[in-house]
Amino acid sequence: MLQTSRHLFVTLALASGLSACGSKDKTTEQTTETTAAVSETPAAAPAASAPTTAVADTAKAATFDINTVPVTSAELGSFPYLSPLKGYSVNTTNSEEFDFERSYVYDGKNLVPVEGKVSQRLIDLNSGEKKASELMIQRNYEDLLKTLGATKVNSGKVDQAALDKIGQDEAYKQGKWVLSTDRATDTYVIRQKNKEVWVQVTPLGSDGNYAINVTERAAMPQQATIMKADELKKN
Repeated sequence: MLQTSRHLFVTLALASGLSACGSKDKTTEQTTETTAAVSETPAAAPAASAPTTAVADTAKAATFDINTVPVTSAELGSFPYLSPLKGYSVNTTNSEEFDFERSYVYDGKNLVPVEGKVSQRLIDLNSGEKKASELMIQRNYEDLLKTLGATKVNSGKVDQAALDKIGQDEAYKQGKWVLSTDRATDTYVIRQKNKEVWVQVTPLGSDGNYAINVTERAAMPQQATIMKADELKKN
């Protein structure tokens, strides 16, 4: 009996030891597999960096470069160069011309100041005449200006942010009807060897009237002088 009990005790002890070893090996195997799985997981790709604000602002601030416009030698005629359409005439009451003034041309991003000789004309439909469509007005001047070597700089409405930079009063004073967030304007430039002429054409709506502004870049003619003594005596 004593031998049987001793044999049973030894058998149980061996079984317990083998079981413990098996558990330990299994735990080690699971740990190894988990570590390998973590190692094989690819690292997340770094997020692409967003464009900097400085780059965006620089692009927005870029303006039209006159040096990219080809030089033409076409005969332009007399300032302000462009006549009204057939059946139309200049509204002299609401039109102005200056030997020297500032105007603004919209290049699609900014309102660019141009100083020189300026013509601001309102073109009205004559009584009893058939009005032209906006497309006919735009296409007539586009085709004519192409024959003069003009380049179309922009076509569309002026962005409100661009108008805000110069103010509504300044925009109307220097542009009249051609600077608007409501009406589209076609803007052209003619570059010649000794001349730079900007043209803005704006259809004004259902009545068929339209506006044309022409600006020829030029230096201010100096007219003011000092008075000499003998001139003071005469006065």
